[in-house]
Amino acid sequence: MDSAKLNEKAWDEEGKRGNYWTQMVAWDDVEKAKRGEKSIWVTPSHDIPLSWLGESRDKSVLLLASGGGQQTVLLSAMGFSVTSVDISEHQVGEDRKALEKYGLKGKVIKRDVRDLSFLPPSSYDIVISPHSLNFIPDVVSFFAEVSRVIRKDGLFIFGSANPVLYIFDEKKIGKGKLEVKYTIPYSDEKSLGKKEIKKMIKRKDTFEYSHTLSDIIGGVLKAGFVIEDFFTDESLSEVVDSFIHDSFLAIKAKRL
Repeated sequence: MDSAKLNEKAWDEEGKRGNYWTQMVAWDDVEKAKRGEKSIWVTPSHDIPLSWLGESRDKSVLLLASGGGQQTVLLSAMGFSVTSVDISEHQVGEDRKALEKYGLKGKVIKRDVRDLSFLPPSSYDIVISPHSLNFIPDVVSFFAEVSRVIRKDGLFIFGSANPVLYIFDEKKIGKGKLEVKYTIPYSDEKSLGKKEIKKMIKRKDTFEYSHTLSDIIGGVLKAGFVIEDFFTDESLSEVVDSFIHDSFLAIKAKRL
């Protein structure tokens, strides 16, 4: 099963469904970004501190799995030189539409972020990956590729779901209940039966993977980064957030 191809189609479908991560930013936010009053987000509900991006805007930024007319547009409005890479035609298309709509510049590439071999080494000052690690089976290799394309002393800013979220039965969450069902690390490919997988493909659902904290935090450190800052965020699900206060992680790391 090619989960990348399935997720490519799934995110095209998520755009039609109005997923939170597919909604183009408004003109007001673009204007605030130009004035230095608006940041970007890598987790569901909290912006990262503007200080994470540094004071200088004369920097190149690589955005990974960040289409949808959001971060690409805001960072361009702030004055950064932005390159965005996303696997979804819809997400890429929204980035291009938003840049044109707001009269901004940016390079948008339709590619799978799991393979960054088309990018030269030490090319970017900042690499940003909003919450999308759950679509990547091997995050350790992903972090190694990020380390390769980022310059020395460059910044890597990313969001991640807390692995504990994947122990619950998603259907029960929809009914307002939390019921432990799965072990971690979770994988739609391995944790679900064949019938459920077929249903997911038919519904054009995304295929996801949880990761251990050892792979998320340890993987970043092993890739040559040092973690400089960190905060947690909510999930925007009332039943989950009433039980877990650290549903998402936002991490700022520096390339040694």
